[in-house]
Amino acid sequence: MKRVLSLLTCVALLGLAPVLAQPAELPADARFDQLVSFSTGLAGEDLGTMLTALARAVDLTPVIDDVPPRTIVYDIGEPKPFRQVWELVLTLNDLDYLLQENDIVVIGTSGSLARLRTSAPEPVVEGEPLEQRFYRVNNDVDTVVRLLRLAVPEATVEGLPGTSAVVVSATEEQHEAVAETLAEFDQPAEVLPLVQRTYFLSNSDADSLAETLRATGVVAGSEDGEGTGTLIDTFTVVADARTNSLIVTGTAAVQSRLGALIAELDEPQPQVNVQVRIQEITRRSALDLGIDWSTGLGNFTANILSGGLSFIFDTTQVISSLNVRAVLDALETQGLSRRVDDSNITVLNNGQGTIQSGGQIFITLPGAQENIERTIPYGVQVDVTPRITADGRITLEVSAKVEDVLSTTNDPTFLNLSTRNLTSTVTVEQGQTLLLGGLLQNSLAVTRQRLPIIGSIPGIGDLLGRTVTEEDDIDLLLIITATVID
Repeated sequence: MKRVLSLLTCVALLGLAPVLAQPAELPADARFDQLVSFSTGLAGEDLGTMLTALARAVDLTPVIDDVPPRTIVYDIGEPKPFRQVWELVLTLNDLDYLLQENDIVVIGTSGSLARLRTSAPEPVVEGEPLEQRFYRVNNDVDTVVRLLRLAVPEATVEGLPGTSAVVVSATEEQHEAVAETLAEFDQPAEVLPLVQRTYFLSNSDADSLAETLRATGVVAGSEDGEGTGTLIDTFTVVADARTNSLIVTGTAAVQSRLGALIAELDEPQPQVNVQVRIQEITRRSALDLGIDWSTGLGNFTANILSGGLSFIFDTTQVISSLNVRAVLDALETQGLSRRVDDSNITVLNNGQGTIQSGGQIFITLPGAQENIERTIPYGVQVDVTPRITADGRITLEVSAKVEDVLSTTNDPTFLNLSTRNLTSTVTVEQGQTLLLGGLLQNSLAVTRQRLPIIGSIPGIGDLLGRTVTEEDDIDLLLIITATVID
């Protein structure tokens, strides 16, 4: 339907064309009377594009000036004389044209063409005819046109829409000036060759280092490595986990700076030996022996940290200090304390070591499609992350968790757990012992005491016996010693 309306509109306007205001008539030239087809299709076309195509159909060089960006939908049906179609399209869009020498036609509004009609033509020296030449340019066409008009004002310079070229109408001498200007100022952008290199890592993780390089970027400085430099972001980094390597693509300058940066970041990390002892002691046993964990004893100091007590013991001053390991060994020998775990692990600097003393519970939950299997650890779980400081000390990030199974039911989806957590960050000297406490558990024991033999007689045994209730707090202690391995 849209095509039919467009066709009817064009036919009606063709009949009314003599009544409407029209642009200047084309010269009496046979080529302007040849038949041309003019159709945009149902989706329409850009007005400037269609005018350019229409002008070139009769060997005119179009220069579009101040033509509004408009989509037109025209269909004139059978081919008609160029002259009639040309005047109709310009009239419908309130446009005019100016036909110049060398078959150049300037298309635009009446206002934009007024300056061409009123300006006096440049004087041409007799014997130096004008010649029209096309020049392909490397930079923005509009920028080049302005540059040439300033450098060679006597020449007529226009940009060709949709192309990387300009058309210049000038004398031979002026064309030489245009060529010299383009050779000096219209150089193509420098294209730097890319280099691909593979960096095999010895100590760092490829994925982690690749993320660091992408976030940091590469700074290119002077040849001697000094100066502020400029940020270069034209490079790619791909991590290959199989070979633990980085594949870097970039310029030679990027590769030079990136290679030095990778070498700095791929330095071997020192290792830290961490001894972790997990000990249970009843609060009553500690008080009976006169041990008060909340006070300082010599070089053995106590502080409240994250819900637990933190003690630092310096083994280099053992003569005047409380030897905590010896005390705990003595308590363990007498049955007043229990060693849950005693582990010795070696961790990379800034790495994490994990110790678990306990077990795991496997449960199966019914799902919509299939059963869901879960593993729940219980017991004591300790995570230690050592970090060596610049002055040689060790900062320990300790996270401890104790989970006990309180009760189970016939329902596999229900599990009653008791959880105690402790998190602390402290800095110690090498060889110092860190003790963390405060993971308390309350225990209640009810026992029935009876007389031998008589206590087993029904009725009489209950009368002669007694019920004893014992309540105590169990304190879980973490004894941690960290030493840097040279």
